[in-house]
Amino acid sequence: MKISAGFLLRGTLWTVGAFGLGTVLRVVTNVVLARLLAPELFGIMLIVNSLRTGIELISDVGIGQNIIYHKDANEPDYYNTAWTLQAIRGVILWLVSLAIAVPVARFYQSPILVFIIPLTAFNIVLLGFGSISRPLLHKRLQVARLTTFDMIVALVSSVAYVLLAYLSRTIWALVFGGLLQSAATMVGSYFLLPDVRAKFYLSKRFVWEILHFGKWIFISSIVYFLSQNFDRLYLAKVVPLELLGIYGIARNMSDLLSVLVVQIGDKVLFPFIASHSQISRADLREQLASIRIKVLLLAALGFSLFVATADILIRFLYDERYQAATWMLPVLLVGSWFAIMTNFNESTLLGLGKPSYGATSNSSKFVFLLVGLPLSVALYGLLGGFVVLVLAELSRYVPIFIGQRREHFSFGMQDLLVTLGMFLSVGLWEWLRWVSGFGTSFDSLPIQAGPFLGAS
Repeated sequence: MKISAGFLLRGTLWTVGAFGLGTVLRVVTNVVLARLLAPELFGIMLIVNSLRTGIELISDVGIGQNIIYHKDANEPDYYNTAWTLQAIRGVILWLVSLAIAVPVARFYQSPILVFIIPLTAFNIVLLGFGSISRPLLHKRLQVARLTTFDMIVALVSSVAYVLLAYLSRTIWALVFGGLLQSAATMVGSYFLLPDVRAKFYLSKRFVWEILHFGKWIFISSIVYFLSQNFDRLYLAKVVPLELLGIYGIARNMSDLLSVLVVQIGDKVLFPFIASHSQISRADLREQLASIRIKVLLLAALGFSLFVATADILIRFLYDERYQAATWMLPVLLVGSWFAIMTNFNESTLLGLGKPSYGATSNSSKFVFLLVGLPLSVALYGLLGGFVVLVLAELSRYVPIFIGQRREHFSFGMQDLLVTLGMFLSVGLWEWLRWVSGFGTSFDSLPIQAGPFLGAS
């Protein structure tokens, strides 16, 4: 049985197109906010948003992924059970946020966190009461409608952030901007599938099935949070808030293409593989291989250009307060390439109903960071820590590759060739810059630096 490449192509194009527009919108918004607000405010929000993400992920049982994977997800008893669990979880997590606000504020010696953490965490409640229609659209492979909705919400939230920052040059512009974004997502989600009406209902059978499927998602989410946010929470304790805010901006920019691949995986690859479970793995893998290599080659070309122009983008977009990001961004981007490969492969395993490998992969990265990051920062300063961040992403790739081999669904040779091609392309662009008299994107690396060079 031959699979249709039409959905993969259309879904990928919709996702890439929407992501491109959304990225331009987010970058413009972030640049405007950076002009209006001080760097240390972004440092505070980096701590708060990392904690909020952690609170969400340590209780994640994969409700959305379960809806995409489960054969009965379109039945009212099932999706109402899923919605009820989602809403209850949101309220419980907000109560947890209230409980930890004071201890966290004391730990980071920032009293304002007592008020910011509960307000920011209320986003979880708003999103918890949102319609279950978004994962149902994933399952029904209606990528266009979903991406259009996401673009509208992004536009509304960007306007809200900028307007609030213009009116109030304080941390509250970022706090209430986030609340307005979540409120818009919640309200708008109920217009996506008007026939899906949410009501409180719990089916014992479906509760058990959701929790059974979600046990590995739960474990994976915990270690995913630790692996993705340990650097933020650790650096928040050892570097000035101003430098932390600059790091947050560089980190967000370095994650752009990685986030795109996550979206392609979540919106296109994962539901597509899950919906073609009747095809043998060997046939499915063989037919996906030709499509996959084209997507990755395009990603490699765009990524290599991004690396070679990263410092130029920072200098053009941000004022002198943020110029330490000129050396941070190129280094972080190298690690992001390995994250791209890992995320793409993890989506295939999730589509096969094998979420356990994701937990192992993220555990590997977290252990690497837990040991390597404090040691490298202590011995070699912030640059040493960045090298560890790059190697940590590579360590995350290995368990996923092993999992694909075990499931007879690996693309190891493709990954190797595309990675080599990407690094050769980076070398070519850097050489062209150098011979043209513009140096390289790595010229500002603080090779002779103290621990936190670039703070000024």
